[in-house]
Amino acid sequence: MTAAPLIWSQTATGRAVDLLAPQPHMIDLAGDVAGGLARQARFAGQVASGPYSVAQHSVLGTDAILAETGDAALAKAFLLHDAHEAFIGDIVTPAALAIAYRQGAAMAATYPASAPKARLMGEALLHNAIADQKKALDEAIYAAAGLPWPLAPALATEVLHWDLRMLALERRDLLARPPHSWGVHLEKVQPAPHRGRIRVWPWPDAADAFRARLFALFPHLAPIR
Repeated sequence: MTAAPLIWSQTATGRAVDLLAPQPHMIDLAGDVAGGLARQARFAGQVASGPYSVAQHSVLGTDAILAETGDAALAKAFLLHDAHEAFIGDIVTPAALAIAYRQGAAMAATYPASAPKARLMGEALLHNAIADQKKALDEAIYAAAGLPWPLAPALATEVLHWDLRMLALERRDLLARPPHSWGVHLEKVQPAPHRGRIRVWPWPDAADAFRARLFALFPHLAPIR
């Protein structure tokens, strides 16, 4: 048995993913990623109709992109944009903001003479650490799929835009009426196209759908029959 990495995570197929230095050979897209995303609930599970998975989000967004734009490169990038959550979970935005706020408050209390600057630094350190962890996994994941990383700036911007459009669609179809605004950017964006209302899929169906899109967009990953 080889020495264990300093910090690693065991996957469903029994692999060890080195979270500090993830490598493409550690990534099983059809097994660990498809299954992990299918069992990972968005919105911290706060969907009354059942766990709405990251896999379903990725599939519906990919389908919407292909239906509206026909852009295969964008569809590929979108399908994998949350794949890191198969290994570190879905850190929902309100949670990340709250933890960053507390980190900033702790830094401000530690350095009262420069509290405003210390608060901002503390918040930035937390956000940057989360972003760096995601980027490290993304590099290995996209390489495992045969895609370059980082994404071209224009492509990355389009992925973020479609993620926001999917969020608008999901909030409309799946969540309770919001008690407060979610921010001007979401309030003004056009929801992603979708026939009817979203219905939550059972996780095995979501995993199968993710694998189907994966093999369609990346034929070299499909099993040989």
